[in-house]
Amino acid sequence: MNVDLKYYQNAKVTVVIDGQTVEDTEFNGGFQKRYEENLGLDKAHEWTVTVDAYDGRDGTQYDWSESGSIPVCQTPPPAEVVTPVVPEAVSGCAASLDDIVLPESTEAITYTKTEAGIVATLNSEEFVFPEELGAYLPQEDGSALLPTEAIVFEEECEPTPEPSEPSVEPSEEASVPPVDEPSASPSPAAEEPEELAATGATVGGAIAFAALLAIGGVALVWARKRMQHNA
Repeated sequence: MNVDLKYYQNAKVTVVIDGQTVEDTEFNGGFQKRYEENLGLDKAHEWTVTVDAYDGRDGTQYDWSESGSIPVCQTPPPAEVVTPVVPEAVSGCAASLDDIVLPESTEAITYTKTEAGIVATLNSEEFVFPEELGAYLPQEDGSALLPTEAIVFEEECEPTPEPSEPSVEPSEEASVPPVDEPSASPSPAAEEPEELAATGATVGGAIAFAALLAIGGVALVWARKRMQHNA
């Protein structure tokens, strides 16, 4: 219970709680005080605040009094315990938090992604996290963090093999040496000896025959001379 009085001059305040006077004090200008002792919330309490202002007409113009009660405190229902969902983990050489499927937000919890991982935030005081959060870590602001390393497992990537040049095996056609194509201007063929029109003999043969005849004539002349000489 809080009493706060202002703009009074030469006045007296009296506070009565549950029939007991807890304040009876003169003040000038203002008065403020909070009363909590013996005001348990398990039962109702009655109170009265009276101000006797000395100034004003007949000394009663600014007098004031008010009474009230403090009801029994309604105990709020206990908060519902809710556990944040752990999404399915991913693994691979290129795995990242982007591959994680974010849990669907509910009336109790909202899920978001950050650089540190997945954050679960309670939507109201009607909900509370359990003492044991498993993979989640409690944060100072009341939220819970699921670290990236708890659900993303990176694996070492195998190096990509460099493409090799295809090997060409020789075929049967490749083993056959290429045949030179005839050129546009054929090489001159070996000249054949000319044939005589009349006899069909070649010029070379005629020359050889003439040489034999000449040799034979010379031999014949020489033989005749030798016979004449011997006679």
